[in-house]
Amino acid sequence: MKGFRHIVLVLLCTCAAMTQAVKQQPAATTLTQEEKMRLDYYLYAAISASDKGNHPTAYFLLEFCYKIDSLNPTVCSLLGGYTESLHGAERALPLLERAYNGAPQDYWYRYVVTLYNTGNKAQAEKVLTDLERKNPKDDDVLDLHERLLRHQHKYKQALRIHDKIDRITGEPSVYSVVTRYEILEEMGAHQQAVKVLDAYLKKNPNEGRLRAMREDIDLNNAMQKKDVPTGRALVARQMESPEVSLHTKIQLIDKHASWLQYSEAESDSMLFSLQEQYPYEQEIHNAIMARQIERGEIESALERGQTILKMNPANNDIRKKMLALYRALNDPTGSMRLIEQSYAVLPDDAEWGLYKAIVLNSRDDTDSTLLVLANALEHATEPDMKLSILQMQGDICGAKGRYEQAYEAYEKALLIQPDETMVLNNYAYTLAINGGDLKKAERMSQQAIRKNGNNPTFLDTYAWILHLQGQDNLALFYMKKALEYAEDKNEPVLNEHLDTILQAIKNQQ
Repeated sequence: MKGFRHIVLVLLCTCAAMTQAVKQQPAATTLTQEEKMRLDYYLYAAISASDKGNHPTAYFLLEFCYKIDSLNPTVCSLLGGYTESLHGAERALPLLERAYNGAPQDYWYRYVVTLYNTGNKAQAEKVLTDLERKNPKDDDVLDLHERLLRHQHKYKQALRIHDKIDRITGEPSVYSVVTRYEILEEMGAHQQAVKVLDAYLKKNPNEGRLRAMREDIDLNNAMQKKDVPTGRALVARQMESPEVSLHTKIQLIDKHASWLQYSEAESDSMLFSLQEQYPYEQEIHNAIMARQIERGEIESALERGQTILKMNPANNDIRKKMLALYRALNDPTGSMRLIEQSYAVLPDDAEWGLYKAIVLNSRDDTDSTLLVLANALEHATEPDMKLSILQMQGDICGAKGRYEQAYEAYEKALLIQPDETMVLNNYAYTLAINGGDLKKAERMSQQAIRKNGNNPTFLDTYAWILHLQGQDNLALFYMKKALEYAEDKNEPVLNEHLDTILQAIKNQQ
């Protein structure tokens, strides 16, 4: 049942539509009164479970309903939707066909789309044609037919269908005009497509969306001709237009700044002007912050980040960008403050939990650290994150003498990544200093060295395990290699271990 979190809900009808279908469609087979009652009860229970997002239960109940009546259109349609999500369109097609055959007017859409997606294009066309013949004014059927024709590059046929839709709906809507424009563009009739927009705008000069589209066409033409004055005038007009979205305005600056020769100051001025127009929109603050980061204005970017967090404290992307900025500034105080705030707002975010645990561990608050790590592990979904949390659990428990807890954490980590060198090394060292299984420790330490034989810490661990087993001459060889690769030749632990091994050899002489 793991795959249910991936089920696409659009495959299912809405609760209201499904309820209506249940009322309208009688069972296709002869059922006893008791079977009818059971079917109604479990079908409504399945719909309710689906609406609540409990898809495993909904799927189980629908399978039960199918056993009662395998021809019921509603059951077949809903079960077909789940089957398509879980097992693919081919497996779902027979169920969707049964639903369509039982109630063509209610369950045609998913059946036609699935036919088309499984390569049965001729059958999909036939079903649509039959539906059009029975109800020539069903614009939903015509709309799907048009889209499937466009997908097959049958643009002339698609336009004929589009003409039918316009005749049914009367005066063409903005959606209709945009669709016609797109079809003509797809078939390469650019001039004709532009004439469609111009004709509509002549009758409806205040239609903001189409006017913005028309100006965007003019802007692209100006860009191709490198007509900077015209391009600047068009951008300025769109920047002032209330019909053009903030997102589009920001894109205009990013896309056209270079060829329109905007200076950095001009681009900044345009963004700050947008900020005045949309002071409470996060997107404009995000755009300004991105520019500040790009230019290395870290302090200003952090201030901008705080502004965004006041609008939306749960904006995790901004929090993580700010943490990177504090680290770039080498500001541990700012980093710790942000981590504390972020964990308070997002306690179920595993990454902030790991950072919070690092802060608590720096204060030697072991119990709180382990509690936070346990909570982070519960909410972690990515293997790498689970691995990091388990390694930290093992390291802390090992350092505090809680060896059994350390071993348990390390074992779980190795189940995720059996050849993770740091876990292997730390597990081996913890076994060694605790008087644990030295042969097991040696095997793990060897495995770490095989993957990273230049790591002085790994070499030191292996040397120490050999020393504890009385193999001091071999231990000395690896201890010297550890010091050879160490950046700090006076590192206290390495030199302490070296002295101990040398003394042990001396005592044997």
